[in-house]
Amino acid sequence: MLRTSLACLALLGLVLLGGCTAGGGSGSGAGPASTSTPSRPSPTVGGQSKVRPKSPPTAPMDDLEKPIARQLAAEVAPQGLTLSYLDCPTWNKRVPGHLYCVGYFNGVTARVRVRLRAVTNGAVRFEATLQRGVIATRRLVDQLRGDGYTHVDCGDTPAYPARVGTKVVCAVSRHGKDAYVVATVTNSSGAVQISSYE
Repeated sequence: MLRTSLACLALLGLVLLGGCTAGGGSGSGAGPASTSTPSRPSPTVGGQSKVRPKSPPTAPMDDLEKPIARQLAAEVAPQGLTLSYLDCPTWNKRVPGHLYCVGYFNGVTARVRVRLRAVTNGAVRFEATLQRGVIATRRLVDQLRGDGYTHVDCGDTPAYPARVGTKVVCAVSRHGKDAYVVATVTNSSGAVQISSYE
């Protein structure tokens, strides 16, 4: 009977010793993996929602659309935008009047209001205005570089509709340190606020 009791104690000792070396609990047996916090995944650069580029119509622009498109293209170029096509409804030849057209800017469509004024020497005077802004990624990159950031990457999407609250994440470097910033659209004209990525 004594042998049986000693054998049971020895077996119990082995079980307890095995339990201590298995790393269970919060003692020094726990490895560094259990005390370190997992690293935060890097954010995806670019906009929160993907923008599918829209192709313009294949038909050539008409005699009214062409001069309006030329003027509007020159006006939006400083914003980093390229106007590839202007699609307007059929004009009834009346002046003064207005048309609502669709412009294709860097793969993003935007509504354009065209005011037509009196004919001067056979030509119609007009004024074209974007009804809602478009954010050009190239312009955003230039703005961040102007703020002192280098190696700026804001993704491959060339432009985004200027919807208030839209966020575009950019990977940046400054003074040898890598970081992320986020550009948030603050109004429909396309103004953005730059802040650190949280």
